Amino acid sequence: MDNKQYLILEVIWKDEDMFELKVNCNNGRYSGTTEVYDTKESLLAFANSLDGYPFQGGELMHECGKQDSYAFFKMRFYKIGVTGIVGVQINLEENVATDYREEEKDKLEMELIVEPNAINSFQKELKKLAMIESGLAILNGIKPYTNNIK
Repeated sequence: MDNKQYLILEVIWKDEDMFELKVNCNNGRYSGTTEVYDTKESLLAFANSLDGYPFQGGELMHECGKQDSYAFFKMRFYKIGVTGIVGVQINLEENVATDYREEEKDKLEMELIVEPNAINSFQKELKKLAMIESGLAILNGIKPYTNNIK
């Protein structure tokens, strides 16, 4: 069993209008993967909004694809308490058409717990990934100190 907690975004294909991201996540208990399309402008705007987070700004969210359609990915950042610890809610839906059987599509919703320095590194990698439309952006998580972080 993999004991590492992470969210990894990797560009696996691109053209002049968009690129395809492979998204991998693992919180130590649950894990998932999907491939979804995004644009440079959309991802870059989100990366810029992460600058200084969580000390500046409230909840932040980025999504791409379409929920209950072909493929979907959402990450929602929110503060947990006053310590600077952040929760990231991750939603993934497999890149499968649902024209015939809705049950065929795998879906995952999980929480990743991260520290501010991990967000800072992720923000820089995400910005670079969006600018050059290539590479990886990795958000490293931590094990929750308790089952109910306050």
